[in-house]
Amino acid sequence: MNNTLDVIFLGYDDARHARLAEALSHLGFNVRHCHDLAKVYERYSRSPSPLIVLEAPLPDIHNAAVRLRAADRGVGIVAISAFPDAESRIRTLLCGADACLPPEVTGLELAAALQALVRRAAVQESTDALPETPPPGEPAQETWRLANKGWTLVSPGGRSLGLTTGERDFLSRLVDAPDRKVSREAFHTDGVDETEHSITRRRFVDVMISRLRRKAAAKQMALPIRAVHGWGYMFAADIAFDLEVRGMGDESRPEAPDDRRREMADASS
Repeated sequence: MNNTLDVIFLGYDDARHARLAEALSHLGFNVRHCHDLAKVYERYSRSPSPLIVLEAPLPDIHNAAVRLRAADRGVGIVAISAFPDAESRIRTLLCGADACLPPEVTGLELAAALQALVRRAAVQESTDALPETPPPGEPAQETWRLANKGWTLVSPGGRSLGLTTGERDFLSRLVDAPDRKVSREAFHTDGVDETEHSITRRRFVDVMISRLRRKAAAKQMALPIRAVHGWGYMFAADIAFDLEVRGMGDESRPEAPDDRRREMADASS
């Protein structure tokens, strides 16, 4: 299953919900049904989806769109409701929805709207993958590097990004792992019980990677970390340690405990 076609579908009207969900399934989408907002948040927390359909009263749609958009700027959100006027549609779009459709929307029309969001995401990913241009007068590097004893990620274009303890550990694991791939389960966070809190541990990694991507984007760094659907993450480019990093041990920065506490709090929210 292509994870770009995963859809979390909130629907309060059982008959219409079933009709649209069935149409999407026939067209290749993997639909996860939800009948209330709590279920939407739970399922998204367990396994984030790139596409969300919200068929509900406008207040519920607005609340969900704001919360989901805050969690992921790239998620595609389609709202289905009886919009009384243009103002209500505008408000819904401003809350975070990408498209507003009427209750009588057909399965084909909904699928077309979702496909448009898939294309947008593909274009964005292609843009992110473009190589950086090094600063004038500086030679381009062939690979990404972990410098400063692993606390700094340096892009091929020469831009640098400071790392938290968790980010440093995760990227170090990616560098040493076969094919530069690491599963979520292989990343054990301190103080998290493996049996009772496996969901929190997986969410911890997802939140950390999301934050790392935002930090990199703010520095105009196209971070080549890719999700391996249902498993973990990979670094889709050449990356290496600077010589000083090898055998560095577990020394950490003074602010490292605060970093870890902040990441754990976000993962549990």
